[in-house]
Amino acid sequence: MHFLTIRSIQSPGPALTDPSSLILGIFFGLMVVMAVYNLLLYFSLRDKAYLLYVGVVVFNILTTLAINGLGEQYFWPDRPGLDAEIYVTFAGISMAFSSRFAAVFLNLKEYSKRLDQLMWLIAGLSLLITLLTLFFTLDQILGFVRWIVLLSFPTYIVVGWMVYRKGFKPALFYIIAWLPYILGILIRTLHGASWFPDSEWVLFSIEAGGALEVVLLSFALADRIKGMRKEIAEKELEKEQFKTRLLEEQKELLEQTVDQRTKELQQANATKDKFFSIIAHDLRSPMVGLQGTGKKLEYFIKKNKQEKLLQLGGQIDESIDQLNHLLNNLLNWAATETGSVPYHPEKIDIKQLVDENAELYASLAKVKNVTLINENQPLYATGDINMIATVIRNLLSNAIKFTSPDSQVKLSLFESEGMACFSVSDQGEGMAADKINALFGNQLASTRGTLGEKGFGLGLKLCKEFAEANVGSLTVESELGKGTVFILRLKSDQ
Repeated sequence: MHFLTIRSIQSPGPALTDPSSLILGIFFGLMVVMAVYNLLLYFSLRDKAYLLYVGVVVFNILTTLAINGLGEQYFWPDRPGLDAEIYVTFAGISMAFSSRFAAVFLNLKEYSKRLDQLMWLIAGLSLLITLLTLFFTLDQILGFVRWIVLLSFPTYIVVGWMVYRKGFKPALFYIIAWLPYILGILIRTLHGASWFPDSEWVLFSIEAGGALEVVLLSFALADRIKGMRKEIAEKELEKEQFKTRLLEEQKELLEQTVDQRTKELQQANATKDKFFSIIAHDLRSPMVGLQGTGKKLEYFIKKNKQEKLLQLGGQIDESIDQLNHLLNNLLNWAATETGSVPYHPEKIDIKQLVDENAELYASLAKVKNVTLINENQPLYATGDINMIATVIRNLLSNAIKFTSPDSQVKLSLFESEGMACFSVSDQGEGMAADKINALFGNQLASTRGTLGEKGFGLGLKLCKEFAEANVGSLTVESELGKGTVFILRLKSDQ
């Protein structure tokens, strides 16, 4: 909606009874209404396009006033000839606003950054026209002004068409609205160059085209509001859909979490029930073995039955050893469950620790006629000595329990890949792969040794937890009919 027409002003302005006054009245009335209306829309929507359009309309009004000599007639009567110069100043500002309005309305930043830069160039050249009018006469810059006008307005149509081809549908309203106004500007520009004769249609082509442009562009702006409302509605719908999806996903995640926690709780409860059932059974067995021991001792002493006394002593030792081993594991398990196991890492003499525990279990091995082969080299590791001692005792106890009578249990110390390793190998029945995989799981199972020794798997569970707590590992290698090897790996401290 900006224009630039160069022509001589013949009179101070049209008479009010002249038919041309009606055209100008309609033009200015529409312009003022559109300026006020779009200013109100800007304050309501805060959309920059409406504010730029207000700038276009306002300076378009000023340019038209000057072109038609109305400025000298009503606003600066003491400055004759000013209209002939100042309309170019107003026209340059109007063109600058038009360029930026086109860029914003057509969303050039989104559809084409190069076209947006082109609009900035036209806006800059338009402001240059205004700046030049402050230092040069109209005759000196007239050629430059005409070429900028002839370049700018067709460019708006071309840019609008390119954006429309890219899928921006409101650009079609923009193109249709601009066509009559640009045609009027071109006619007046060419008239100023004496390419068209004087006539009412030629002289008022800008006003007529501008009136049509205001009406048509109002439809474009209304469509913009409609599009904005539709976009807002779509965003609200998308937002609601996102909330719905998020709630559904959170609900599904919560249900999965609840199901998982329920299964874990059921499994934990089942494990604990089985755990306490096994404890009750295994605690009862050695206690039953100790019942009546005092009377038996008294009877065998009176009868001087030395063999029976020795046999009874062995039974007492076995029952006490079972109770001691079980209670130690129970205390350690309770400590791990409550997270109160003390951890004090230090340098440990693994050979000395293995030797001490091998001596403790020598009598138990002797009962089964199991030979402990303990030919170990000096080896040092970093860890908590109490935890590591617990692991060694459990591995020794299990090896003796599950090895065959009249066989061997071999204890070995060695270093591998920077780790201090302790292995215990027996000559028992061995284990299948499925049993190995379930060995360190949460499921506890009461097991018996080769001579019916009691056990329920808690010791190995503790061994694995203690090994990992000391930044180490516990692994098992076994095959049916070929025995089992447990390997404890700890951080070496050689």
